[in-house]
Amino acid sequence: MKIHTSCLGSNFEKIVSDAIQAHQPIADTGVAVAVIKNGQIAYAAGFGYRDRATSAPVDASTCFAIGSATKAFTSMAVSMWVDQNKLTLDTPIGHYLTDFQLEDPQATQQATLTDVLSHQTGLAPHNCLWYLGPFNRAGLYYRLRYLQPAVPFRSKFVYNNLMYMVAGYLLETNSGTSYEDIITSSILKPLAMNDTNLSFDALIHGSNYAKGYELGNELALKDFANIGPAAEVNSTALDMARWVQLFLNKGISSGGTVLVTPASLELMYKPIVDAGDGTMYGLGWNITSIPATVSGTTQQKRLVFHTGDPVGGSAYVSFMPDDGLGLVLLTNQHCTANLVGTWPDKVATDIYDFLINGAVTGQVQLPKPSLAHGLGMAAASAAAAAPPPAAAASTPATSPAAAPATSPGVPSIYAGMYSNDGYGDFAIGMAGRNLTISYYGSSWPMQPITDIFFEFQVPAFGTIFPVLVAFESDAPGGIKGFKAPLVELPTVLMIPFEKR
Repeated sequence: MKIHTSCLGSNFEKIVSDAIQAHQPIADTGVAVAVIKNGQIAYAAGFGYRDRATSAPVDASTCFAIGSATKAFTSMAVSMWVDQNKLTLDTPIGHYLTDFQLEDPQATQQATLTDVLSHQTGLAPHNCLWYLGPFNRAGLYYRLRYLQPAVPFRSKFVYNNLMYMVAGYLLETNSGTSYEDIITSSILKPLAMNDTNLSFDALIHGSNYAKGYELGNELALKDFANIGPAAEVNSTALDMARWVQLFLNKGISSGGTVLVTPASLELMYKPIVDAGDGTMYGLGWNITSIPATVSGTTQQKRLVFHTGDPVGGSAYVSFMPDDGLGLVLLTNQHCTANLVGTWPDKVATDIYDFLINGAVTGQVQLPKPSLAHGLGMAAASAAAAAPPPAAAASTPATSPAAAPATSPGVPSIYAGMYSNDGYGDFAIGMAGRNLTISYYGSSWPMQPITDIFFEFQVPAFGTIFPVLVAFESDAPGGIKGFKAPLVELPTVLMIPFEKR
């Protein structure tokens, strides 16, 4: 443990240390902690290793990828522009981006920045597209028009990284300045967040950055530049404490600079849409309430938070706007499905319990985020391991070949280029007598399930996803295309690819 600042006493120091020891997935997990009390940084420390191979320790200035906790920075930049009368939250996006187009015509015509920032456009996550594909922001923006919605416009919360990319793209297009420069000049510099950056190269070439892990296994960190406004901020516990201070100080930096009006600031964490699991979502923040006993009476206290789940790490950024409390937890342990709601959430639970009640009473229960947004970038990419009902219903009963798919000469019937206007091209080829499938430089072997269904395994988001391929035959007995469930949440979507 390396303590940078401690104004809360030895009892608190032990609470933090005990909470990490109790809940960490593996010993010496890298964790940076910062606590804000009465609007001031009251505690900051590092635990465990930022690099397990060299036993390099974490401190309060170690730089971590914060993943989806980036979204609040995008929302803040938009809110600052609203204060400057450069845009409004409820004007249709098409007013600012005249070529904006989604597959859903109603969403195209009516979607606003409020819809985008609160995840209400209805667009399915389509995480495979940006995670595996080669497309930059402009390319992703263009392909939105070909991507299937998951639900009708404004009918349900659907967590979406691509639409946060659109918000940043709007800022870039209307200013002629990169999103990264906008965030740096308007937020990072005024808050003296000098160790924070929005560059993958800057992160991995820094002298004090946290490598990523799943238990003891190192995971290669991921560059999120193509969806940067959703996930590309890298920061430290001390810098993120300064960010949280801005909210507790009603939009005023510690140096006295007014960055955003109180009205615009508070609108960011005003509940707008039900995100499930006992939380609401505003503009880049989750909002919930937690019970606290004050003078023998249980009260509900507001908690504003956002998690981040970059590859090889997890983050928890939060504050209690009515109580002058804030907590930042940055870790280099990947939040796999079995850790959702546990890591680092239970560490946060114990710390908040002590801060509110003076002891770890067990009375504070933080909401357990669902996979849909708790693993924001990961969950919606999972594909079904076996043919789902949607696949079976959409596949002709006639098979392309009666012989086993691995018989000599048979696999060649599947070989070729398969295209989708949104996703681009998959190529299916031969490796000996077996099939392979390739997508823009990545290639995977295909395993036959039947002579219609195949499966390939994609390493992504720190785990392995089985992806089903359901081939479709044409009348002469050839192959006309395939469908694959590249979106699983909030509903399985079979994405069609036509053989050229």
